[in-house]
Formats: sequence, C-alpha cells, structure tokens
Amino acid sequence: MEALGRRLIRAFWFTLAILFLIESWLWDNVKIALVWLASALGLKELEARLRAFIAGLTPIATLAVFALPAITIFPLKLLAVAAIAHGHVVAGLAVILAAKTLALGVTSFLFDASREKLLQIGWFAKLYETTLHVSRWAHERVEPFKRRIREAKDYLKARLALALGEEGRSLFLRKLALLRALVRRRGAA
Repeated sequence: MEALGRRLIRAFWFTLAILFLIESWLWDNVKIALVWLASALGLKELEARLRAFIAGLTPIATLAVFALPAITIFPLKLLAVAAIAHGHVVAGLAVILAAKTLALGVTSFLFDASREKLLQIGWFAKLYETTLHVSRWAHERVEPFKRRIREAKDYLKARLALALGEEGRSLFLRKLALLRALVRRRGAA
C-alpha cells in the first residue's frame, strides 16, 4: 500500500510539472502570436508607446499595469462559469480559454516590457526567482519521460525502416498521408 502512495505522489508531482511546463510554453508562444497579430494589424507604434509609458512609471505603478490583464478577465470568467451553470458548457469553456489565452499573452508582453522595474520590488524578485526554480524543477521531472519517448520513437523508426526497407517505408508513409487526407475530408463533410 505504501508503494501505491509513493506512486500517486510521484504522479501528482509529475502532473504538476507538466501543467507548469504547458503554462510556460503558452506564455512564450501566445506572446509570439500576439506580437505577430499586433504587427499584422499595424499596432507596432502602440507597443513602443506602451513601453515608453511603462518606462515613466514607478515600480509599484508598473505592478498595477502588469496585473491589469488578470484583473480584467475575472468578470469574463464569472460570466463563463454562469454560462456553464446554465448548460452552455462549450461556450463557457471557449470564453474561459480565449480570455485566459489573451490575458496570458498580454501579461507576457507586459512582463517583457516591465521586467526591470518589477524586479526592483523585493517580493516580486523573490517570486520570480522561485518561478525560475520551479521551471528548472519541472524540466528535471519531465526530461526522463521525454527522453524515453524520443528513444521509443527512434526505436520504432529503426524497426519500421528495417522491416519495410527504404522503399517500403516510403510507400507506408505515402499511404499514411492518403489515409490522413481521407479522414480529414470525411471530417470536413
């Protein structure tokens, strides 16, 4: 029974590490998407003005600007929960996901623009250092699993190449691509 408890605890920490890494990945990639969107919409000058505005603020005022996206999506989350409670589960979840994604991207951009000022606040600098420590910890927890997946993929690739030969492998991949296209067409119909 004790072994089961240890496994459950390890599974819990592994899941927590995965969730942290997903959030971290979203932090980085949503920001990139928003920068691209701002560029596509011609909002690059807005970015420069926002950076100049933040440069003129005190660290505490910068913290208020940094917290703004999280605060502004709270009412949207409440509305989404109300929608879910009234049976509109998909719509509610879509609103939560969209609001969270947008706020995450904006917060990420604001952090890049205001990092130096925010790190002047003692408790924020400690929180930032803790976040970096948790990120390293999460990567350490997940890396052996990722390595095993890469090894299994390489092993399967080698076995497939050995079993099918180069011509057979090419044929197999072409048939697989055709099957995917067929499934997509049926899904679109």
